[in-house]
Amino acid sequence: MIPNEKELIQFLKKNELVNFSKIARHFEINNATVSDLIDYLVKKKIATVKKVGGSKFIKLR
Repeated sequence: MIPNEKELIQFLKKNELVNFSKIARHFEINNATVSDLIDYLVKKKIATVKKVGGSKFIKLR
């Protein structure tokens, strides 16, 4: 199930720093879909992405 914007934001609020894989597992979607959803939130300036090693972490602003 692909989450809508509200569901994704609620999940991010519950978890301070979340990587793409954790979001994908939680919503049972693939990482490419997560990337598209997060890109949308970044463009709206709701979230930021921080690269740490080989992982990308998402944090709400």
